[in-house]
Amino acid sequence: MEKNVQLKIETILKEPILFIEDTNKGLTNKNYHVQTEHYDVIVRIPHQDSSNIVYRDHEALALECIKSTQLDVNTIYYNPEDGIKITKYVPDLLTFKEYKGKDRIHRTAQLMKRLHSLNQCIGYEFNPIERYLKYRKNVKQPMIEDTLSNSIVETLKSIQRAHTLCHNDWVAGNICFSQTKDYLIDYEYAGDNDPFFDVMSFITENELTYQEKEEFILSYFGRTPTSEEQVLLKTYEQFHNLLWCTWACMMYESRNEDVYREIALDKYNALKKL
Repeated sequence: MEKNVQLKIETILKEPILFIEDTNKGLTNKNYHVQTEHYDVIVRIPHQDSSNIVYRDHEALALECIKSTQLDVNTIYYNPEDGIKITKYVPDLLTFKEYKGKDRIHRTAQLMKRLHSLNQCIGYEFNPIERYLKYRKNVKQPMIEDTLSNSIVETLKSIQRAHTLCHNDWVAGNICFSQTKDYLIDYEYAGDNDPFFDVMSFITENELTYQEKEEFILSYFGRTPTSEEQVLLKTYEQFHNLLWCTWACMMYESRNEDVYREIALDKYNALKKL
């Protein structure tokens, strides 16, 4: 860890660090397990180029909106100017990928329903199309041809549904389980959106089997989706692969780290299958 980062953490907590360990989790941030005399916490430090990806003021509003719901791990400190976030350390916390319980699909569906059932908006849209265009503008060598991209975008524009606060980034690392609670963490992409976007975010980001996809859909909806709903979900599935392939291409060109090229290829291949 850089010395100035350690000093910043000590300044925030007003105590010297006794133990610090990189958790090696997260793509847009570095996450550290930190202990001082009175604190046992996880400290999130954003990468320098993350300001091009997320909107910190939106995250601040989302955290305020959910603070009484216990959806997130207890936040001790958050600064929307630099994105540093400090949360309570939960010793038995496991991510969706780490947790192997047979109930993980159902628990995730119920976690998502808890968020959407708040029926609250923060006043800032997570506009998927604007996000895509922003990412695309910063990509010199896209994997997906613009002809196909434009077709998917035009189809998405035709969807008109009520919006509510959505997380918009249901990757495995943001879905966490302990023995007593389930948590949805890191609201960096949060904003008002169509809940179907969240549904397909989880399905497209977590390498689910066909049976797991069916289980999640039934658990979330409590029924089989109508044919109209299935068409809408398929549209969002296509768009997710387009959006995050473009994001990964942008990140790869910015950081030149192979993990982003692998993500881009995975999303590209998933879109081709559709």
